[in-house]
Amino acid sequence: MNWESMVIVVVGGLLLTLPSNWAVRRVLRMARHEAPQSENRAGRWIGVLERLLIYVLVLIGAAAAAGLVVAAKSILRFPEISRKPAAIDPEYVLIGSLASWLLAFAVGALAAATI
Repeated sequence: MNWESMVIVVVGGLLLTLPSNWAVRRVLRMARHEAPQSENRAGRWIGVLERLLIYVLVLIGAAAAAGLVVAAKSILRFPEISRKPAAIDPEYVLIGSLASWLLAFAVGALAAATI
């Protein structure tokens, strides 16, 4: 891999950290779902790690394996969103997750097409 490709990969990865947190929060605000205060910090870190994992999977040509990330999150979040009343708004989880994954796939596909 040449240095130009390496720069593209690193910049793509950096875009999926704090800038993507801002973008996902913006999407949630547009959908009128504010993040629960208790989950702000942990959720942001989890989101960053999910996006980076999906990004790497897209870059190595294993985008289908990102389905495991989706499945794992669904299994882990199910108890929280299935309770009555739900511990967290299911729409909040869905909108935030989809926005986050879309960013990761888009940046990964763009980087993969460029390198």
